[in-house]
Parts: sequence; C-alpha cells; structure tokens
Amino acid sequence: MKSLRAEEYYSFYRPNKVLRYFYARRKNRLGRKLGFFIPAGCFAEGLKIYHYGSILVNPKTRIGKNCTIHGNCCLGSKGIYPDDSPIIGNNVDIGQGAQVLGGIIIADGVKIGAGAIVTKSVLEPNVTVIGIPARIVMK
Repeated sequence: MKSLRAEEYYSFYRPNKVLRYFYARRKNRLGRKLGFFIPAGCFAEGLKIYHYGSILVNPKTRIGKNCTIHGNCCLGSKGIYPDDSPIIGNNVDIGQGAQVLGGIIIADGVKIGAGAIVTKSVLEPNVTVIGIPARIVMK
C-alpha cells in the first residue's frame, strides 16, 4: 500500500520519473509475491485489502473512498473494445472471489457478496448484491 501511494504521489502530485519508477518497481515486485495487480491512480484514499491472492484491477477502473477488497477479486472490463471498466462508489465492500465486469456503475455503500459476478449497474446505495449474475437481496 505504501509503495502504491508513493508511486501515485510521484506520478501525479510531484512528478519525479526516478522515484516513480523506483516505487512502481517495488509495488510490482511485492504485487507478484502477493498476487496483486493494482495500477496507480485507480483507488481513492482509504483502500483496505484483507486477504492476499489474485486481486486484478483494470487501469481504467475508478474506485471511491474507503473501499474494502477481500482476496481473489477482479475489477475490469469484459474484454470488449473499446475498453469499458467499472466505476465504483465510496464505502463499497467487495467480497472474496467477487468480479465486477464491464462499464457499470456501483453506488455508494454497496456490499458485493463472496463469489458474486456483477455485470449490471447497481444504482441503489447501501444494498447487498449476491449471486451469479448478481442481484439485490437486501436493502
């Protein structure tokens, strides 16, 4: 997390090619060990990762403040050109093994259940979605 935030700092706020490269390499080295692929500039502050293992984030995905991610998650496109990636709101909790795919919008405070595959927008805030394909179960 520290290397990710340092890379973002030296990429966007105080550009420095040498330090950006150093922290990017450090983040990628740790990411390979833990199974993370998280590009700089995707997450707002307050990111929490509770489990390691295969967390993949598309570089065009945008995630709001205080997002919680459990292991084995994929946040990205469906593989269709042009690249369409999700926009995720604040205070979203993404469960173990969940996938959020395509150019969709997830509202603030949504909880995505373990193993859910979300392919359609969830525009209602503070709900829980589960299943394949994901559907709202609690309001």
